[in-house]
Amino acid sequence: MSFKSKLMATFVAVIVWTPTVDASPINDASKYSVRIKSNVRYAFAEEDAGTGDGAGFLIDRKRGWVLTNAHVSGYGTGDIEVSFKGYDYFEAKPVYIDPELDLAVVHVQSENIPEEAKEAKLSCDDRALNGLAVAAYGHPHGLTYSASRGIISKVRYHEGVDWVQTDAAVNPGNSGGPLIDLDTGDVVGINAMGLEDTEGLNFAVPSQPVCKILELMMANENPSPPELPITFAVNKESEEYLIVGAGTKGNLPEGFVLGDRIISVEGQAVETPTALKTILRGKKGKVNVVIKREEKERKAVLSFSPEPKILDRHYVLADGALIAKDVFPERRNLEGFFHVQSVRRGSYAARSGWQKYRLIMSIDGVRPTSLPQIKELLTGDENKVIIFRGWSAQSNKLHDYHEIDYWPYKVELKQVGE
Repeated sequence: MSFKSKLMATFVAVIVWTPTVDASPINDASKYSVRIKSNVRYAFAEEDAGTGDGAGFLIDRKRGWVLTNAHVSGYGTGDIEVSFKGYDYFEAKPVYIDPELDLAVVHVQSENIPEEAKEAKLSCDDRALNGLAVAAYGHPHGLTYSASRGIISKVRYHEGVDWVQTDAAVNPGNSGGPLIDLDTGDVVGINAMGLEDTEGLNFAVPSQPVCKILELMMANENPSPPELPITFAVNKESEEYLIVGAGTKGNLPEGFVLGDRIISVEGQAVETPTALKTILRGKKGKVNVVIKREEKERKAVLSFSPEPKILDRHYVLADGALIAKDVFPERRNLEGFFHVQSVRRGSYAARSGWQKYRLIMSIDGVRPTSLPQIKELLTGDENKVIIFRGWSAQSNKLHDYHEIDYWPYKVELKQVGE
């Protein structure tokens, strides 16, 4: 089970506020926090279809923007409903999804926002968070508008992403809610998960990259992270995370060699891929970087292109099987393949032998190169022979083949959010 999928710890924290703690940040949180329900028709990522409950918070009243987790929103493929405290649920629509950060921005109509509702204030400065007293706010196990108190241990890099690590309990129902600085009342993170079978090990999305995303969205610019031409190796002992590993399309770009470490971009020091991508969001073409090689600093140029927004992506729905390009970065070395992202339980596709996480190698002897081609190959009133191949997350390698005979009924080319 991956780090991202180990969602939520299993205990509920009971808060005892001491006289030295100002409860006003908690009182304010009830005015900008919301409840979120999602009914996922067909999951776009590694989730089965179903329903979910979580939290979120109002960040921009004028634009009607509410922040939450990508997994709470169903990755943009389901029906989303939002409720402010004391009010009924109403429809919301996703406007931005970032599965790597586990971030979603959803839109609510301004007339559905109560007059008494407040905007949360995000902490956008680059201050150290270690030891900060915080509260994780949300609806743990259905206990609505509740807070659990703790401290931030550190911002920890894990599996390609920066996380705020805290011992403030994040239980089912807390996901997507604010992690609040008890001194200033600012939101320093978005509650994401607590590890199963552990106590006091919980994680939130840091606020800094979220601030950059919102800034770009307000300027009508693409906030999507860059598609980098290199992958990074990690030295956990020395906590070095920007070590050049390999080229994503074969050879490394000019000016880079294996083992180089990127230390700054456009004059800004960087330590993790999340920090690097935060700086690169909204930039186009090329940036100047400084790398360290054999203890000497060298200049280089990093070329990249922004990834398409997930809400601009399409997928094929074939009798309950969802086929798309993968949204997670750890499988980008499989570029050119199309994955079976999910298979609806009990569907005709499931009964026909479709299995999720498989790669489509060929349809009637043709290896597909686009989603419209997949739809075309699967359309018609005749039997189709489909060859799949498995993929191992541990070794990042292809393995066994799997062949099925499939007689399609309903095949559609759809867009995320439809």
